[in-house]
Amino acid sequence: MTKLKVFVTGGSGIVGHYVIDELYKQGHTVVNADKVPLTNDLRHSGTTGQYASASAAVGLRINWPRIPNFFEVDVTDYGQVISAMDGCDAVIALASRPSASCYVEEDVVRTNTMSMWNICRAAEQLMIHQLVLGSSYNAIGAMGTAQRWEANQVKPPEYFPLDQHSTTRAEDPYSISKWLGEEIGDAFARRNPQMALASMRFNGMWDDQYFEQLRANPISDAWTRCQGFWTYVHIRDAARACVVALANRNWLGHHRFFINAEDTMLAIPTLEALATVYPDVPLNTTMPEFTSPISTQYVTDIIGWKPEYSWRQ
Repeated sequence: MTKLKVFVTGGSGIVGHYVIDELYKQGHTVVNADKVPLTNDLRHSGTTGQYASASAAVGLRINWPRIPNFFEVDVTDYGQVISAMDGCDAVIALASRPSASCYVEEDVVRTNTMSMWNICRAAEQLMIHQLVLGSSYNAIGAMGTAQRWEANQVKPPEYFPLDQHSTTRAEDPYSISKWLGEEIGDAFARRNPQMALASMRFNGMWDDQYFEQLRANPISDAWTRCQGFWTYVHIRDAARACVVALANRNWLGHHRFFINAEDTMLAIPTLEALATVYPDVPLNTTMPEFTSPISTQYVTDIIGWKPEYSWRQ
């Protein structure tokens, strides 16, 4: 496998730590572009204290061969982005505003869309052809519409399982920003046929500690987190997906990949949950036991990634 110098935005956050760890395992060199350097205080990271442990992320550094070169970068500033990216071979873009609940709505949309433009435009200028773009399953309008979903004001999906052809119902600022980011990916693929852009539709990223909590308190209520279709992904699987996308050179264009586990977070069968919450949505295939209502077959077919972790194991 070719060793790359990889430009990682948001590398100082929790997810960034796991991505850097995976890159180092594969022998790559890392450039970390973030607003803050690597410290033991990860309160700036969107997942801190929620589903993934900051201390576990920091603990990964003990096995790193070196601390990555750091550039203080505001991803909404094109000059800073292209200056820091110069000399790199590939990009993994993780930096974004995580939620409109913590930031002004306009700032969420501006930051997340402007950063995607700047990343793609800088890569184009520097003739970097491999880009992994941090998106979200919210690009189709998932958890961001939770309150209205329960009030039956948001249209259910056309079918299950969801896949790369599922249309968006995005309406909240975060979901809209992720959907627009993917549209930017489409545009750069059209004008640069030699580019390979992967929009990673991450789910809520959990670690071992959260798995243990779920095993101790399994969820049997179908209405719990139904807006996100009961899906999740281990943070190591998410990080590995980013690196696998760079390792596999047999694809071009812009692709939307759902990155989630093959099962749900529920202790009840998927068909029972779907019959409770989405009784009128047709099924395109059989869904035995605890099968996730979001298919990952497409990402397996294109880049060869499959999730390895389940909270049931």
